[in-house]
Amino acid sequence: NLWVARATPRAWLEQSKKIAVRNAPTYFGTLAYEIVSDVDHGRITATIEIPDRDAPKNVLLRFRHPTSAPIQSVRVNGKRWTRFNQAKEVIELTGLSGTATVVANYR
Repeated sequence: NLWVARATPRAWLEQSKKIAVRNAPTYFGTLAYEIVSDVDHGRITATIEIPDRDAPKNVLLRFRHPTSAPIQSVRVNGKRWTRFNQAKEVIELTGLSGTATVVANYR
């Protein structure tokens, strides 16, 4: 499994904050991602460049909402996505390659 942002401190995802990681070496190849918080409007967005050298079986993205609000819905590359776990704050991106845009909605 490849985890993305698994242990991000909640404070890092307060309104208007951004996390950016570039050229991170992983077992699966180079990983890059950017997470932008717009929690005042009920969403957190990530753009992830999924490594492709040795594709991971599962890509798991964790959004730790600053107030622990549960994810209500998710869109991946503009399409409705149902593979997420509200209780664990995890979005499963299995089966994707290349660049993925993930939007978690909290309203």
